[in-house]
Amino acid sequence: MASGFSGRIPTPRLLLRDRLKPNTLTPSAFQEEVSLSTKQRLAKAKKLSLPQIVQPQDKHESSHHKFLAAEPEQSSFQPCPPEVVFQNYTPGEVYEVPVVLRNRDKVPHLVKVTLESSPYFQLVGPNDVCCKVPPGLYAIVRVLFTPGQNKDYFHKLLCTTEREEFIVPIRAIGPRAILDFPDQLDFSTCPVKYSSEKTLLVRNVGNRLARYQLSTQSPFSVIPATGTLDVGGAMQVTVEFQPLKSGDHSGSLVVHYDTGEETHTSLHGRAVDVPIRLGRNTVSLEKTYIGMSNRATVRIHNQSDITARFQWKAVDTEEEEHQLELRQYPRIFRQQKEKLYDFLKERGVDITCREHLALLTHSFQSEVAKIREDGILFHDDVFSLEPKEGEIRPNCSAEVSVFFTPQEARVYKRAVYCDISGREKRMPLLLTGEGLGPRLHFQFEELNIGEVFVRVTHRYEAVLFNNGPIEAPFKLIPPSTAMGSCFTFQPQEGIVAPSTLQAISVSFCPTILGQFEEEFCFDVSESPEPVTFTIRGYVMGPTFHFDVSALDFGDVSFGFPRTLNCCLFNTSLTPISFQLYIPGDGLGEPSVDSSTQIRKCSSQSWRKEAQGLRRPREFDIRPCRGTVRALGSQDIKVTLCSNTVGEYNLQLVLDVDDVGEKVLAVPLTARCVVPPLRVLNPVVKLGYCFFKTCYDEKLTLVNDSDFPGCYCLLPQEHKEEAAAWCSSPAPPGIIEAHSSVEIPIAFEAQSLGECSITAELAVFGRAGCPLKIQLECIGQGPVVYVHPREINFGSIPVLEDCFQTLHLANQCHLPATFRVEMPGKDSCWRIEPSHGVVPPKRDISVTVIANLNDTVKFREKVKVFIENSYTTIISLQAVGIGTTIVTDKPLTPKLDLKSHFSFTPCYFHFKVTNRGRRMHRLYWNTEGFRTRWRRDRAPALGGTKSKGASPMPRPGSPVFRLWPPQVDLMPGQSADMVLEGCSSTAQEVKERLLCQALVGKEITKKQIMQVDVTCNFICPVLQMSSRAITFCVVKEPSDVLTQHYKPFSLKNTSPLPVSIVLDLEQPFLICNVDWQPLPADSKPITLDVGEELHLCIQFNPAYEKNLHSRVVKRVLRVRFMKHPREEKITVRGEVHFPNLHLQAKAVDFGCIINDTEQVLHMEMTNCSPLAVEYRWSFLADSLANTIRFISPPPKFKPQSSKKKGVFPRRYSKTESVDEPTETPETMQDSAQEDSDQEPADAEDSLEKEVLSSTPGESRSPVRMRGLSQFSETEHPNVTMPQVFDIMPLWGTLQPGKSQKVTFTFFGHANIIARATALCRVEGGPSYKVVLSGQASCPSYQLDVEEIDWGLQVFNKVLKAGITLRNNGVMKFTYVVQDSSTKPLPGVPVVVPRKGSIAPGKKRVLKVSYLPEKPGAFRRTFQVQVAHLEPAEIVLKGKTIFPGVTKCLPRMLKEEKILEEEEENPEKEEKESDESSVAMESLVESLMESLIVTAERQASVQHLPRGSSAEGLPQQHPGSGGRGGRVIPLGKLEE
Repeated sequence: MASGFSGRIPTPRLLLRDRLKPNTLTPSAFQEEVSLSTKQRLAKAKKLSLPQIVQPQDKHESSHHKFLAAEPEQSSFQPCPPEVVFQNYTPGEVYEVPVVLRNRDKVPHLVKVTLESSPYFQLVGPNDVCCKVPPGLYAIVRVLFTPGQNKDYFHKLLCTTEREEFIVPIRAIGPRAILDFPDQLDFSTCPVKYSSEKTLLVRNVGNRLARYQLSTQSPFSVIPATGTLDVGGAMQVTVEFQPLKSGDHSGSLVVHYDTGEETHTSLHGRAVDVPIRLGRNTVSLEKTYIGMSNRATVRIHNQSDITARFQWKAVDTEEEEHQLELRQYPRIFRQQKEKLYDFLKERGVDITCREHLALLTHSFQSEVAKIREDGILFHDDVFSLEPKEGEIRPNCSAEVSVFFTPQEARVYKRAVYCDISGREKRMPLLLTGEGLGPRLHFQFEELNIGEVFVRVTHRYEAVLFNNGPIEAPFKLIPPSTAMGSCFTFQPQEGIVAPSTLQAISVSFCPTILGQFEEEFCFDVSESPEPVTFTIRGYVMGPTFHFDVSALDFGDVSFGFPRTLNCCLFNTSLTPISFQLYIPGDGLGEPSVDSSTQIRKCSSQSWRKEAQGLRRPREFDIRPCRGTVRALGSQDIKVTLCSNTVGEYNLQLVLDVDDVGEKVLAVPLTARCVVPPLRVLNPVVKLGYCFFKTCYDEKLTLVNDSDFPGCYCLLPQEHKEEAAAWCSSPAPPGIIEAHSSVEIPIAFEAQSLGECSITAELAVFGRAGCPLKIQLECIGQGPVVYVHPREINFGSIPVLEDCFQTLHLANQCHLPATFRVEMPGKDSCWRIEPSHGVVPPKRDISVTVIANLNDTVKFREKVKVFIENSYTTIISLQAVGIGTTIVTDKPLTPKLDLKSHFSFTPCYFHFKVTNRGRRMHRLYWNTEGFRTRWRRDRAPALGGTKSKGASPMPRPGSPVFRLWPPQVDLMPGQSADMVLEGCSSTAQEVKERLLCQALVGKEITKKQIMQVDVTCNFICPVLQMSSRAITFCVVKEPSDVLTQHYKPFSLKNTSPLPVSIVLDLEQPFLICNVDWQPLPADSKPITLDVGEELHLCIQFNPAYEKNLHSRVVKRVLRVRFMKHPREEKITVRGEVHFPNLHLQAKAVDFGCIINDTEQVLHMEMTNCSPLAVEYRWSFLADSLANTIRFISPPPKFKPQSSKKKGVFPRRYSKTESVDEPTETPETMQDSAQEDSDQEPADAEDSLEKEVLSSTPGESRSPVRMRGLSQFSETEHPNVTMPQVFDIMPLWGTLQPGKSQKVTFTFFGHANIIARATALCRVEGGPSYKVVLSGQASCPSYQLDVEEIDWGLQVFNKVLKAGITLRNNGVMKFTYVVQDSSTKPLPGVPVVVPRKGSIAPGKKRVLKVSYLPEKPGAFRRTFQVQVAHLEPAEIVLKGKTIFPGVTKCLPRMLKEEKILEEEEENPEKEEKESDESSVAMESLVESLMESLIVTAERQASVQHLPRGSSAEGLPQQHPGSGGRGGRVIPLGKLEE
């Protein structure tokens, strides 16, 4: 452990955390602190702070002590150190720091220290355990730190007591950057307002890249502000000192590191004023006329050693300059706002309020930044200085020009200030000057015009003279008096050039009488006082009179106007404006004259003249106002229309404008009278008068007076109740004096018998009762003759109108009103018209209509009433025929149901009504079809079939059926009938329905109705805009997939409306023309005949959240309601991304030989219409990418077999390398398990596999070969790019083009690698290709290396089997060397001689050997596997000649002695080449021939005497021919 700390803990002084000030480190102190070790830093800690409480507890509930020494807001424990810090540590080592928790309270406290689980920090001892600490004592905990890397770590200790929870931070400080700034930088003495710089060379002496930020305070600045510096690197840092005030200045250069530390470098400097002054402090300029300019100069002397920069300012201090800037901001804002408004208005741009505010803010900030950057220099319209700013070299002077351009005639004073480097305060300069204005005056200043007439224009002239050197602009100040407004000056304004004259025309038209004196002022620009001009005089008034002394109208009739004339003369030289009026006249509406009154025919206007609220205006003056020219006259007419009976004594008054009111009056007199009128015949007798017949009479009205009169025959009152009516076509009129008039009267009797009425005649202006006229007559009614008196209709159809004529003749001059009355309410007769008027002396005909409701005879009597006359009775007679059964809809003789959809029931609802007087029983059937009375329930009246009923008619039955087929109808009763029809085919159907009835008590049926029904059954037809809708979306990498729409329309071309339901599956939607999706639960859409439905099909190309090109097909189904027909429209959507087609998703290199490489090619095709940018990489996934090395398998350990001479074969059960789920390690384990379980059945398996095994044969086990590299090869640390390679890694592939991708596998020794290659397509998907490969050496096992046949018969072909097993993971080939292809004695034959074996498989090599000579033999041959060292197989044994006797015929039929294999060749043997198989067959055939010959000879020479063939033992299978016996060597010895 690298702690090295002793048990002694320093006791530094305690400070509260809130009283601690920030610790400022100098660069050297920071460098020293960073260089300390953890132990040194802990020992150096002197100041402590109380920890911050993060979770206060309720002390009353958690503690039994009432008196606590520590304050409630402070912790009761003091940790030391307050923060655990580790620094300058080495990864992998363990560091320890003790933490002391001292109880500051006066009572003991329980404390529990908890450290969250961390791989780097841990507590020594139990974690999360409470311990009790007495007052003033402490508890010690130790923190262990085991860093994994050299970096920063952060953690915390959570300390919990019964009154609070607080935290002790733990911090591990890693590498730090250190910039070696000096601790102090002194600028000494510098000029004020002058920039002094010092450049530092700073190096990074730390062990980390420095990311820093430099900051300081005014008047110091630093460059650069931020940056980075590598370890050991150096850079230049410039610190600038530019004081604005003299005196001592200090600051701090702070270096902020990205790790949170800061260092402070102390900065010091002293600023002083240098000798710089102005040549003079005041500049006075000569008097100058307005608009002209004068110049003076002032010098600035720089007697210092610096280059001084100066600026002329308008204020003394920077604070005032800042205030001046602030005052300019509103003006700048208004200017920018006006400019922006004008620009937007000119361009016609409409932007939102937010955009408008953003533009205005930007322009305003630009102007403000320009002012702040340039500063506010001195600017004045009167004084100007050139130059306003500049530089003065050391010990030099600069000349500044002062220009004076006055704008007004006054004295100017300005103070300017020179702000210059080296001087703290600005140097003032006072500028003074006086401006002179123009010299302008009148040639004469007063004008007396004498006496003048009012409203007469007089003209005069005045002269202005300019005796100054500048132009004099002048302007008349408008006068404020009434007399002054009568004067006009031309011109009122202008400019008088220097030393020239200006004539001014004066016009005077007075409107006020009397003496006057007016003073006029002319304002002269830039002159302090105006120029005055005075005019005085006297104004006289006009003279006038009338030509009459009085106006006398005399006697006038009421309502008849009279006019008198007079003349007004103007005897003065000026025109006068006058006004005439009569003060005593009324103020109401104008009076009514007789011509107006006769147009009023209302009784109210004649019976009592309506008086308004004010008296009417009876006089009319023409003209009542006007103007009389000088020395002229005006004719005046005065008209009186009196509406007041009595005398008039008034005056005509004259008012003259600008002279006075009532300046002249003329007397006016008159008298109004009403003439007395009388009726010559006040009683009129008319005799007999027809009822309501108008008769004309005349009344005579006489006027005996000298005045005309106005009259009116008043309208009759209560006319509705009068016995007679009286009126006149000309009720009002005028009667002249001493004359008479006849008034026409229209009289009409309103009742029969004697009648009398009174008419009234009113006189205009006469108050009281009107004149009375009495009218008398006798009234009588009309005379009408009616014929014929009897009418016989004969036999007529029932329920139909039959007509006869009845004549009415009016034999008088009076129209006759008639009325026909039928007896009874339910009569079958009616007369049209049943009432009316017969014109005088005219005949009219009325129609008698018979409408019978039964098939019987009808009789009736009708009364004809004549108004105000006698009554006539007419007899009527008729007989009814036909039927009284009617329908509410047209049914007979033909019923055309038009077109109807097939498969849908057609319903025709109607109602039959019995309008007769007797009961009817109706029977319905179809002509041509047998009547079938079924009790089926009728369809619902709503038009739908009942449940379970089929709408299709059965074969042999009519298409149309009536429900119910039989019905009983009482008189007046109705029944609902339904005609139903349905057809499964489109056809036109025609059928005839018959109706028979039993009427009343009749017993025989009679046909009463026949209906021919026609209906055209059709299929619904829609005309579609397209039978196929295709969307093709090509998405570029920068595009965003949006909804696509295509229009689609359906038009109903059927003759009937259709209701359809549209069905379309996602990702398509049916939308309206506004691209709004139709509701999912929308009702069926109904299309009228010829109506076209416009829709849109929406396609969502983003229906799948991937980037693979895709094609989706859906069917838009249009289903017809109540019809099985269905229309289908194919909807296809294509979404094309940049896509590739890879030839395979996996590349398996198989197993190759160690330290070789293999290259495979795969074709990559751009199957999209876009250019594809691709990039290959390996997927960074530890699960998908694996690199492993094969461990050496265990050594072979032979095991004994239960059978002598047979050895078990070792084999490994391995899966195919094509299976990606098993690794070579699992294969080896599986092989080991199989080998452990094998001995139990090894004997059985060997008996099946060995071709020849005799008791004398023995085999020697061998080791596995080719595995030496497993133990000799080291496993290098290789990465995936060192195992697999892909070419090309990136590129662009055009649409439809293909490119070969090359995959290379580097076969490191004994490696098994699996990786996922990722082909990323820009804007498209990523394709994964699994790469797998394995490298190894061929590994095989021979079950024997030595075959010992023991003692064998010499002439016998010895056979054995050798199992060659592939124990490796790669396929190999083998070749048997030293083996003959021909069956020669002494040369072994191995079949198959060569071939290949897959991993985990085996191959049995059949070895045949014919000994060359008797005796012991030893032969060898080699098996070459791949490139490995050949394995040598030893064949040995001993052959003898056995003794045998003859027991067989001399000649034996040649047979084959070699038997075929009992087992079929394995799958791998079938894969061997054809040459090996052919050679094997040839060898076997040749060997059989030799063996047969040798057996013949042996049987003859060695067969014992007396032995028989049956006594020989059975030959072992495979040892010789099928027909002979062979005696083993052991039997011969016995």
